[in-house]
Amino acid sequence: MVRIYDVQSAALAILKSNPPQIVVSAIGRTVSTGWTNPTLGAWYYLVPPRDGIQDFDFTADEPTGISLPVLTPITASTLISRDPANYWGKGKPLVGVRIHARTNSLEEMLDAKVQAFADVDEGWPMPWPFPTGGWETLSGPSTGGGLKAAAALHSPLGCVLRVYHTGDALTKDYRLDRYNVELSPSTERIVRIWYG
Repeated sequence: MVRIYDVQSAALAILKSNPPQIVVSAIGRTVSTGWTNPTLGAWYYLVPPRDGIQDFDFTADEPTGISLPVLTPITASTLISRDPANYWGKGKPLVGVRIHARTNSLEEMLDAKVQAFADVDEGWPMPWPFPTGGWETLSGPSTGGGLKAAAALHSPLGCVLRVYHTGDALTKDYRLDRYNVELSPSTERIVRIWYG
């Protein structure tokens, strides 16, 4: 796994649970088609950082076959099972996150504007924090409306839907009018949702 080309926007959400959990999501670009397994990998620290910001590497697996050399959107999200108010220890809150790509990094601060979302199906959150108000409520203060714009461009209404199980064979065609829902073969729960 290597860092993707760049990160375009990031979002934070708090799940209503006990203790609360944090969902970190990011949208970035790769230098070609065919990149797989996008991941936000948290940095590990010997001493908590002074700024209170958790760093992540936005990585993915490079294509192994034929790919087109065009900037291609890619998304990743991760769930942090830790109370944001005591993230670095008792009374030491999480201030924000910093997502690192190959050519840039982007910070998203955790503040009062971050929405709290209800858990989905017995505490198993979906990979992307879909707010109850719909796609139009997705936005982040440091993104300049990046997620809001992306949500408007990639609204699921009127799109083709492909549902498959992890490990199923998929075509490698890239379609902006298609949403893909990956299910776990054993539990039938949603593993991730992506477009393309």
